[in-house]
Amino acid sequence: MATINTGDCGGKGKLQGGGCKSCIEHYKNNVFSPLSEEEIDFLVDKKRQIVYNVGETIAKQNTASTSVICINEGLAKFYVESTNGKNVIIRIAKAGDFITGGGLFNGNVQHFSVSAITKVKCCMIDSANLTSILEKNSDFAVKLLRNHTKQNNYLLKKLVDHTQKYMPGRVADTLLYLKRDIFNSDSFVVPLTRQELAEMSNMTKESFVRILHQFKDSNYIDTKGNTISILDESSLVSISENG
Repeated sequence: MATINTGDCGGKGKLQGGGCKSCIEHYKNNVFSPLSEEEIDFLVDKKRQIVYNVGETIAKQNTASTSVICINEGLAKFYVESTNGKNVIIRIAKAGDFITGGGLFNGNVQHFSVSAITKVKCCMIDSANLTSILEKNSDFAVKLLRNHTKQNNYLLKKLVDHTQKYMPGRVADTLLYLKRDIFNSDSFVVPLTRQELAEMSNMTKESFVRILHQFKDSNYIDTKGNTISILDESSLVSISENG
């Protein structure tokens, strides 16, 4: 079960060597970087730090959303649940990511589900505290809106790609996304099942595995258990670009 800590993760923002300020400074592109120490203290007042185990739900689609989520450690998947039981994974969140759930500016309703694919440590911050600071700190407001727009643009592109690209192009996109955006390595251990990888590519597990084997036979990649190695990135890029 998830464990909850209602105290600080090392101290108030004004403390040196720990706490929220050090977390923000560690991730230089973090959306919270424009905040003053006083604003950080106000923002994290009554925040909850929660540790989720693998498979546990962090946020549930179509439920009330009164908190925003900051990922401190681990990987989590964002996914849309459909009435027919088929899920579509829209992206992976990692340390330093900020999750608004899509409802911060639209009725405080969670528009997708989030669950842990590794052990995840995150902070839940009261949305009311966040919106209060938005009204006073224009630099923070602009950065938050840019972050929100970036997420929406990514989701729009993913929707278009899933609609227009053939299955090999979508599998190539998934592999390149994992290499470049999540693991930053040519070889990585994927904490996702083949079913989940298929859900990232918007196809059945059988189709994903078949195309993965084709890529392996063509020496574009190598697979050993959950380890995937990119051997020929340029070919994957070509397949992605040509759909």
